Amino acid sequence: MWLRTAMRYTASRITPNYIVHELKNVPIAPEWMRANNGKYFRKKGYDETRNSWAMRQDDPLSWVSACRNIKFPSDRNFGEIGDGRDIYPQYEHPSCVDGAPIWEVEDEGDIMVHAAPMSHGVPCVGYVIKEPSRQGRLRPELVEPIIKRNAAALKESGMAHPMKVMAKIKNLPDGGIYTFPDGTEINQKDVLEEPRKGRKIVVCGDTADCRAIEDLAKNADVLIHEATNAFIPGFDSGTSPIKVEEETKLHGHSTPHMAAKFAKRIGAKRLLLNHFSARYSGDQSFDSIVKMTTIEKQAIESSGLDENNVAATWDFMVLPVPFNTEA
Repeated sequence: MWLRTAMRYTASRITPNYIVHELKNVPIAPEWMRANNGKYFRKKGYDETRNSWAMRQDDPLSWVSACRNIKFPSDRNFGEIGDGRDIYPQYEHPSCVDGAPIWEVEDEGDIMVHAAPMSHGVPCVGYVIKEPSRQGRLRPELVEPIIKRNAAALKESGMAHPMKVMAKIKNLPDGGIYTFPDGTEINQKDVLEEPRKGRKIVVCGDTADCRAIEDLAKNADVLIHEATNAFIPGFDSGTSPIKVEEETKLHGHSTPHMAAKFAKRIGAKRLLLNHFSARYSGDQSFDSIVKMTTIEKQAIESSGLDENNVAATWDFMVLPVPFNTEA
């Protein structure tokens, strides 16, 4: 509803066309308490595991509450080509942690998307985008001698380039068998390496704690995690690393050390930090570079990753994610 309203209000046109799927009933983490003014605050020293995640009573004046009574259908003139799905939380999903729900957002065969709630002062989620395992590579040393032995017969049967048999074998259905002219049979599974793991990318939203997504996020190739504030010696005075972290958590956010510790817990291969406070201008000045480098160093220290696998991101940054080579 919010997106439709924004599109109409701005008279925007988006290419390509899109469909909006909505995650329903996003809960607030149990450590967030509701104040008399309807806003949520994080109770200092709260035991996150004491209570379960659950839907809280909606604020009757909020947009979420109001839009339920508004009928605003999709419109192709603004790029939305159909009504999306309402996706409801699953509290019995095998990857649920600490009683928090999981949303199965998408499964298109070649890509799967799941979501889990973040610990923040408003409903917020993080996403895990995962590829299925990829077929192992063909082992040519097992096939090539048989092809050479049958080369003449293969050519006589109309195959101008006998080595193309390798592609035929690789593309057989699982467990398929290829029979050569001399009667030799090759079972596809006997000449392929083990399947290679698909890539996994984890994108956390605003958060002071990502525990609800931890099981889904294990062994991520890339973790994108906010690092709103950091204690920077020479820049921050009258405070300490402990105080900065506590204040950051009370506002529903994270420090580089917090992001890095989560990266270490899930075994992430790369850590990308984002969502920095406006205190850090992010320009090309020497002062800004020193601050962002300090933020990266703090994350490197706490994550155990090397400097090539930790980065403080910037707008329009592009990071190639290579295919996994291990099984």
